[in-house]
Amino acid sequence: MRKHTGMNTCQRLAERLHQFGLTTRESADRAIDCAADWPELPPKRLAQGLISVTILCEAVVQAHSEDVDFAEYGYRAIFREAQRLSGGAVTVTEVDLVGEPEEGRDLHFKVNGVAKCWDIQQESDDYLDLGAIETGIQDLAPGGDDPRVFHRLVSPQRYDDDHYLLATTEQAAALRSEFGLRIEVCGPDGLLLSGSRIED
Repeated sequence: MRKHTGMNTCQRLAERLHQFGLTTRESADRAIDCAADWPELPPKRLAQGLISVTILCEAVVQAHSEDVDFAEYGYRAIFREAQRLSGGAVTVTEVDLVGEPEEGRDLHFKVNGVAKCWDIQQESDDYLDLGAIETGIQDLAPGGDDPRVFHRLVSPQRYDDDHYLLATTEQAAALRSEFGLRIEVCGPDGLLLSGSRIED
């Protein structure tokens, strides 16, 4: 195991994500190396830098706010990332986006064989419905005896992508407390904890 000394805040977050089992050693080291030359940032830039670390660590599901070309492909990418983060506990199949954008659409899929449906409201096929993703993301959590749920990372930049970290309630709360990570902590039931909402 490589020794890391004199880490900045972003590097320490990468190390903590690995300690929590939320990223691999390889991904954490890659993020630590990438952030080696980052200065200690002012609060707003640090908040964005911390989210960048979770991306570099491949520890989050990313929901794009900009043009994705084809919405169904974008939702499928989210499902693939959720499956990967679950370590095989979640399998998503039979994905089908039904209807026309201007009339409202239904996103049908199965999670471990159980049918799910998200109500999709989007103006074109080029964009994802971030509200529907936020409402339905816990459908992709492992459930059962697995205590991990999805927690939303809130960017300080308006209209930025959404990111979701699959972690236990205790892990998410620790990351918020230790690093000031802008994460909305959910309880084991997937519901947002009181006082956890972050205003954009």
